[in-house]
Amino acid sequence: MSQFKPPKIEQQAIQARLNYFLGADEYDRLFVGFEILRIEGEVLTASVQSACTSEVQDRYSWHIAIVVESILRQAIRKVNVIPPADSTSSP
Repeated sequence: MSQFKPPKIEQQAIQARLNYFLGADEYDRLFVGFEILRIEGEVLTASVQSACTSEVQDRYSWHIAIVVESILRQAIRKVNVIPPADSTSSP
């Protein structure tokens, strides 16, 4: 099973489309630091700030899958939303 991370230009296209569909206020509230970490098979793993992971997972994983499928032309059947790896350090 292959694993890859979309290039920066595709990440930006995905972010722009999510911003368009969700609206700037909602996108800015929940998708701070949004990044697709990897796609393995039909499973996408993305990260957002720690405080928003469960809400993004519960409310918007379907939206993420649809947007990614349309841009990358690859089936996404599951979306996992996790906090960034460095979220344990405090400012």
